[in-house]
Amino acid sequence: MRLVLDVNVWISGLLWQGVPKQIIGLARSRAVTVFVSEPILSELEEVLARKKFQSKMRSLGITSQDLMNLVRQLSQVCVPLSVNVPNLRDPDDAVILGTAIAAKAMLVVSGDLDLLVLEEFAGIPILNPTDFLDVFRLSMSGEKEI
Repeated sequence: MRLVLDVNVWISGLLWQGVPKQIIGLARSRAVTVFVSEPILSELEEVLARKKFQSKMRSLGITSQDLMNLVRQLSQVCVPLSVNVPNLRDPDDAVILGTAIAAKAMLVVSGDLDLLVLEEFAGIPILNPTDFLDVFRLSMSGEKEI
C-alpha cells in the first residue's frame, strides 16, 4: 500500500506513542510503502529543529538528524507534481497532494484539518491516522478493499 504521510504524522509517530507510531511501524515492517518528496523532508527537518521538540528528542536520546536518517530509510523519495487546489485552505499543503499524485499513492494520512476537509484529491482519499489504521486492518483481513 502506497502512502504519503503529512509532516504532522511523521512528527507524532517519531516522537510519541500512539496511532502515528503504529503507522511508522508499518513502514518499518514494509507493510506499507511511504513516499516523501524533498519539500516534505525540508519541512520535517525545519519542524524537528524547533525548540519545542528539543527536550523530547533529548529524553529519547536522539537527534533531529537521527530522525531524518530514519525517515529517509523508511521512505522513498519522489518529485512532487505541481497541483492547483483552489479550495485548499493552506496552499503550503499542496506539496503533500502533489507528492501523493507523483507517487501514485493510494492514501494520504494527515492530522491537518486543512487537508482532511478535502476528504480526497484526484481520487486519493485523505484520512486521519486512526481512520487509516482501521482501513488498513480491514484491507489486510480481506473484508474491504481500499
